[in-house]
Amino acid sequence: MKEVWLFERFCVPLRQILKIMAKVRITAVRQTVYPDLMKMYENPIPHACNIHEGQQWISVDGQCPEGMCPSAWSSMQEFVVSLAQGKGNFFDGWMQNPMSAMISCNDGFRPMSFYIELIDEALSFPSEEPYLPVLSRPKDKAEERIEKLVLAIGEQTMPRRQIIAYLGLKQKSRRNFTDNYLQPAISKGYIVMTIPSSPNSPEQAYRLSADGLDLLEKLKK
Repeated sequence: MKEVWLFERFCVPLRQILKIMAKVRITAVRQTVYPDLMKMYENPIPHACNIHEGQQWISVDGQCPEGMCPSAWSSMQEFVVSLAQGKGNFFDGWMQNPMSAMISCNDGFRPMSFYIELIDEALSFPSEEPYLPVLSRPKDKAEERIEKLVLAIGEQTMPRRQIIAYLGLKQKSRRNFTDNYLQPAISKGYIVMTIPSSPNSPEQAYRLSADGLDLLEKLKK
């Protein structure tokens, strides 16, 4: 991301003046479980981890998103805040995407790996001129859009293109579909990816989670 400076002679970043932070996507990519260590050392507890692979959240203003495990958040918070501030390239070239990080939670028995990536470059300008950013208006009827998406998928497994067609949206409106339908539903745990380890795979498809199926049943009544 290109940083913009307000009045170069003062050396003050415009992002710092406006205190605008970007959005950061957090994806639960893979969980590793160590049954032998559990048997040797752990006192079993119910619902030790309620996060599942493929689940996603969006952090706004560097804040912990709803539904995120507090313990996992403590492991990734520093990286999320740094990305939200437009900082990246951790450990001098650690990640292929410099505006991302791969962080594991601190559960030694069943650690979950999270892929963290910048998705909203709030201050990215096409020229040298320091234009002020256009702030987006709050989204309306978010719950209604999630319900339409849940009804569209039903008990099927569907690729993105098929879902867009079912909803009656234009294929050119992929960004609108992702931001206003898909990501909110994934963040709330209603929809999961079939290939969580590769979110952008051309073979990617989506299905309802257990919570999504419960919502589907309620909507059918």
